[in-house]
Amino acid sequence: MRAAISLLVLLFSMCGAQTRSTQTEVQTESQSTGAAAAAAEVSTQLDIYAELKELRDMVVELRVTLRYTLDELIVMKAENSDVKEKLVASETKVGALERGLLASETKVEALERVIAAQEAELTAVKTRLAASEAEVMNLRKETAAQSADLRSVAERLAATETDMEQVKKDTAAQHTDLSTMKTEVMNLTKENEATVTEVKDLKMDSAAQEQELAALKTRLAASETGIDDLKVENAAQEAELTAVKTRLAATETEVDNLEKLTEKSKVAFSAGLTDSGYVESGSNNLNLVFSKVFTNAGQAYSSDSGFFTAPVRGVYYFRFTVMDKPASRYMAIQMYKNGQQLMWIWEHDTDGYASYLSSGLTLQLEVGDVVNMGLPPGYRLYDDSNNHSTFSGFLLFPL
Repeated sequence: MRAAISLLVLLFSMCGAQTRSTQTEVQTESQSTGAAAAAAEVSTQLDIYAELKELRDMVVELRVTLRYTLDELIVMKAENSDVKEKLVASETKVGALERGLLASETKVEALERVIAAQEAELTAVKTRLAASEAEVMNLRKETAAQSADLRSVAERLAATETDMEQVKKDTAAQHTDLSTMKTEVMNLTKENEATVTEVKDLKMDSAAQEQELAALKTRLAASETGIDDLKVENAAQEAELTAVKTRLAATETEVDNLEKLTEKSKVAFSAGLTDSGYVESGSNNLNLVFSKVFTNAGQAYSSDSGFFTAPVRGVYYFRFTVMDKPASRYMAIQMYKNGQQLMWIWEHDTDGYASYLSSGLTLQLEVGDVVNMGLPPGYRLYDDSNNHSTFSGFLLFPL
C-alpha cells in the first residue's frame, strides 16, 4: 500500500514538471520562430494535453484502486484485530487445556501406578491362593491315606488285643501251675532237709531213708517232667496262636474278596425300545437296541449296542415284553446268548388291536458272556413314550 502511494506521488510530480517544461519551451520557441512555428506548437500542445489526459485517467484509476485498497486495508485491520482477539482467547484456552491435560496426565500416571501395584498384589494373592489350594489338596490326600491306615491299624490292633488277652489268660494259668509246682518243690526240699537232719540226728535205718529219698527223687523228676510238659504245651499254644493269626489274615483277605464280589454282584437293568413308533427288520435279522434305559446298576447293559455283558460268573434272569399292531399278520422276537439263538416266539393276530409277547429265561453266565434280543426278517415291533416294549435282567446270585 505504501508503494502504491509513493508511485502516485511520483506520477503527479512528473506530470507537473513536464507541463512546466513544455510551457517554457513553447514560449521560447514562439519568441524565436514567430508565427511559423505556431502550428507545430499547437500540435505539440495537443499531444501534451493527450498525454496529460491519459495521466489524469491513470491517476483517477489509481485513486479508485487506492480507495478500494484502503477499504480492504481497513477491513483487513478489523479482521486482523478479531483474529488477534480470537488468537489470544484460543491461546488462553490452549493454556488452560494444557494445564488440564498436564493434571490429567499426572492423575493417569498416579492411577497407572496404583493399578500396577494392585495387579502385583493380585498376582501375589493368586500365587498364594494356588499354593494354599495345592497344600489343601495334599493335606486332604494325606488325611485320607492316614484315615485308611488308621482304620487298618485299629482293626489289626483290636484283633491283636483279643489274641493278647487269650495269651495272657493262658500265661496266667501256666504261672498258677508253675507256682503250685514251685510250692511242691519247696515242700519237697523242706521234707528232704528234714529227712537229712533226721538222718544226721537219729542215724536210723538207712534203707528206709534211702527208699524215702528215692521216692522224693521220683516226685522231683515227676515235677521236672511236668515243667517240661508245660513248656511243650506253651510252645504248642504259641504255634496255635500263629496258626490263628494266619487264618485271621486269610479270613480278612476272603472278606475283602467277598466285599468286591458283592459290589460286582449289584447287577440289574431295565430299558425301553424306542419313542419313534415302529421298528422293522427288513430282509435281515435286526439286533434290537433298547435305548431308553430306566435302570442300569453295575453298567452291564449298553444302550448303544443293545448287549448285556455279564460282569461276574453267576445265575441271571432275563425278561422281555414287546408289542405290535399286527392286523392279520405275525409278530415274533428272538433271544441270543453269545450269538446263539436261545428262544424264538411268535404270535398271529387277526383283530387288528395291539398284541403283546412276554417271556423270560434264567441263564448261567460266565464273565464276558453276552445276551441280546433280535427281530427276525420281515417282522416289526412298536413302542412309544408309554413303553410297551421293554427288556430287563438282573443277577440272582454269583457262583
